Amino acid sequence: MNHLKVVFAPGVVPGKWLGRFDERITGWQAAAAQSDDPLAHVLAGRADIALLRLPGGWEGMDDHRIDDAAMQRQGLHRVVLYDEQAGVVAPREHALEAVGENEMVRPADIEDEMLLYRGVDPAAVRENLEVVAANVGIVVAPRPLLRSVNRRGVIHRNLDGAGVSSIALVWRIDRDDEVIQQFVGICRGRRASSSR
Repeated sequence: MNHLKVVFAPGVVPGKWLGRFDERITGWQAAAAQSDDPLAHVLAGRADIALLRLPGGWEGMDDHRIDDAAMQRQGLHRVVLYDEQAGVVAPREHALEAVGENEMVRPADIEDEMLLYRGVDPAAVRENLEVVAANVGIVVAPRPLLRSVNRRGVIHRNLDGAGVSSIALVWRIDRDDEVIQQFVGICRGRRASSSR
């Protein structure tokens, strides 16, 4: 049995894609693991493909921009799959708790709050959630990431107009083959009966 090594960022839920790959690709099985830095595993050759969050502060990328030129310099392919909703975390019993789970917090609602962290780094989000849980400040990050690193003593809500993060597939150009393309197709919604 051959294995496609997939690494994914916290908050990404690749189970359905991994299952479909295992069902459809004869002689192959997906082996997956979560990592705070999926790209490092792809660049080092420890993983075949990554599901990661953009934009992100990646070592070797100019000005933290993840554009096509930066991808080419690193010898990488990229396919953006979907955008994520931004979220805000506040201490439990904060006024934001009155906002419904599916409602939006407006930027004006938090402009006077102490912003501890805004970004997509899972380690920084985890660290700052500890401070928020101690009833100090807020954190802004993608909502799926906030759900995955959630901790007691905090609440999180959707945040309107906070910028967009995206989830993308990234793999090395020198590792591009039929198996990778099959996985990319599955993640993009290709049905078993459709041709490439």
